[in-house]
Amino acid sequence: MRTDLYIKVKFFTFALTISVILTGCATGYKDFYKAVNGATPELIAARRAGPPPATPAVERAQPGDKKLIVAAYEKRGFSLIGYSAFNSGKNESERAAIQQGQEVGADLVLILNPKYTGSVTTSVPIVTPTTSKSYSSGTATAYGAGAPVTAYANSTTTTYGTTTNYVPITVNRSDYAALYFIKIRIRLGAIFRNLSDLERQDLQTNKGVVINAIVDGSPAFDADILIGDMVLSVDGQAVTNVTGLQAMLAERAGKQITFGLLRRGQKIEKNIQLGM
Repeated sequence: MRTDLYIKVKFFTFALTISVILTGCATGYKDFYKAVNGATPELIAARRAGPPPATPAVERAQPGDKKLIVAAYEKRGFSLIGYSAFNSGKNESERAAIQQGQEVGADLVLILNPKYTGSVTTSVPIVTPTTSKSYSSGTATAYGAGAPVTAYANSTTTTYGTTTNYVPITVNRSDYAALYFIKIRIRLGAIFRNLSDLERQDLQTNKGVVINAIVDGSPAFDADILIGDMVLSVDGQAVTNVTGLQAMLAERAGKQITFGLLRRGQKIEKNIQLGM
């Protein structure tokens, strides 16, 4: 009985240890990673300025409006490829965010400072072995040819078991997040979006795209292309949508082009020297 109990206790200790180890190895930055729409490995490889570094650069910021954060990095020539966002009750290591950045080939990892969201109190069962002893005694008399003989005996019985105690614990929970960027090859240095339904109505056309952001120091920046400009044509050829414009720019890489723009209701043209 003692041997069996010892094995059970050792097995429980082993299982608990493995559980703690596995929990400690889990990382929210990996488990909750999401790639942005269209950020396939092939597209990332085609857009990036160079091969990924062995270890991505790391920056930190306070949580805020994701669109504003991304726009600020787009102005610096970075493109968002994915992000991790989750709530956790353990101290998540920044190293885990950097490792996830390495796995997805990020040039830069922006780690948002954890934001405390509250505490949760629960209890953990702790099973411990127990023993109890009982004592007994007895007598026996034997009769034979001579005088009767009386024998006395005492015995001790040990019983093994377990008891469960519940230990209260308080877990502090926080929101964690990290954004993963690549440094993009600057051909034009502008971020586009398709026309909204209202813009299509105002222009009476489905064709064209809107400049959403300009990368500082890029060809678009040097040519004084502005946020809010509508791109109507490239070298006199009508621009249908973002996908069409990207294809037109790829065909003209390294060449000088003419953008037909609509700025505050006025049509203008801008000459731009594209990068490769």
